[in-house]
Amino acid sequence: MTIPLPSYVSRKLFAFFVCSACTVIPIFAQPASRTSSPTRRTKSSRPDPRYRPPADFAELQAVAGEVAKATGHNIHWHLELGSNPGPLARIHGGLENCTIYIHPLAARKIPPNTWAFIFGHEFAHPVESLGTHGAAKPSDELKADIAGARYAMAAGYRLDAFLGWVLTEPNQTSDTHGSLHQRVQAIAARFGIAQKVVQAEANRYSNYRATR
Repeated sequence: MTIPLPSYVSRKLFAFFVCSACTVIPIFAQPASRTSSPTRRTKSSRPDPRYRPPADFAELQAVAGEVAKATGHNIHWHLELGSNPGPLARIHGGLENCTIYIHPLAARKIPPNTWAFIFGHEFAHPVESLGTHGAAKPSDELKADIAGARYAMAAGYRLDAFLGWVLTEPNQTSDTHGSLHQRVQAIAARFGIAQKVVQAEANRYSNYRATR
């Protein structure tokens, strides 16, 4: 699903889920390569991961690893910081060797629960053979949304919270990705989540962000 870069990260909008290489910017220490079976995250006293920012880059690696494992495929993946300006997330490569590049500022701001569904969507492109950047179409992007949501939920993450987070962002529309908020509605309907539930999560996230 294409989502503009969150306004609290930057006022300029960028594509969300696209698939091509970009330059790595080492704002965090350079992460090590991972396969699809990382050590699971340990529980802590940190606030709800639906709303809070990530603890560090290692937490994002763990989230990506959990989602990759939930695909049921042996994905050899890497997580790297992308360029600024640049997209929120994009994947490059196939299942045998792929890299997901994430925006360096968004990596410090966007909740871990949201990242799980972003990673799920990105992994869905090679897993489900749903095309790459420049060959995307709305039907394929929605299929990647749905498949990615299955992966993230199988890894234990909350779809209602993710969809609520998306509703707090502007309703971007494009020929390749369609309408962002219409896709939220379609995903919610596919998984039987009432719109009022999604809206309640959007309100909770907005309230959380307003107090920070």
